[in-house]
Amino acid sequence: MSDDTILRVEGLMTQFKTDYGIVKAVDGVSFDLRRGETLGIVGESGSGKSVTNLSIMRLIQSPPGKTVGGKVIYDGRDLLSLPEEEVRLMRGKNISMIFQDPLTSLNPVLTISLQITEALQLHHHMGKREAKAKAVEMLKLIGIPDAERRANDYPHEFSGGMRQRVMVAIALSCNPDILIADEPTTALDVTIQAQILDLIKNLSSERHTSVIMITHDLGVVAGMCESICVMYAGKIVERASVDDLFYDPKHPYTRGLLDSIPRLDKAGAYGDERLYSIPGIPPSLVNLPEGCPFAPRCSKAKDICTKAYPPETKFDGERPRSVSCWLYAEEK
Repeated sequence: MSDDTILRVEGLMTQFKTDYGIVKAVDGVSFDLRRGETLGIVGESGSGKSVTNLSIMRLIQSPPGKTVGGKVIYDGRDLLSLPEEEVRLMRGKNISMIFQDPLTSLNPVLTISLQITEALQLHHHMGKREAKAKAVEMLKLIGIPDAERRANDYPHEFSGGMRQRVMVAIALSCNPDILIADEPTTALDVTIQAQILDLIKNLSSERHTSVIMITHDLGVVAGMCESICVMYAGKIVERASVDDLFYDPKHPYTRGLLDSIPRLDKAGAYGDERLYSIPGIPPSLVNLPEGCPFAPRCSKAKDICTKAYPPETKFDGERPRSVSCWLYAEEK
């Protein structure tokens, strides 16, 4: 692990026991996160994005879920092998997370200030008065007007965008090394989305925080991230820099995701042509097909695609780039 790498995930595997069988939600995921980098993890719903990062945080509910393999190396230690108490003390202080829905993530019966000060008192051993002052400072930093008064309000008294800002304040209050943002703009209108993304980007830049951005929206990662991992059926099928991925997508699934984005410079932007969608549906993670799980939906699938999973093919360049697809494995 190089000095520039702050987090390394190796062969992460998380499964869920159900009445229908074992769900392989995360199946051998590996990636590196550099210091100060913003890494995007994209894919359709159910591809394993959120479960990957909940596994990193050791927040998978057991039962029915369990992380059955792999390593998560942070600060020279494997988080998956540490005692629960040590991991609990690292959450919020070293690695923090913005969850999808602030309305269900915030406690409805506690004031906003109490929910921010909890982490400050636990991790930095602040007194109540000092922690309250820090909470008000964080609310001002994230753009909450009249922060001294609003700190005593409850979550239901805030709008959706303001609640999401509070989630950002809680996540960044202890100045963590790594921030995981799990679809932080879900259910927000586009104006508020842009404000939240700018807030995360500016605060992470000022504090040199590494960010993992989970989203299904490639438009979000285009302006936020430096590197992207594309997930499908619990696996990373392509990883590349943002420029490489947008200008030269390798995997047919990545191309399908990009073609699904409305563009003003192409026919169909004004309603004269139906927007492209990837045919078919994602496979069941209980009964994955043999070979490449994307093969049934892929227009370029060959016989070998239905028989064996493609090996990872790496490409030379300034930034690491790889793809798991038989189109390139055969060329190599």
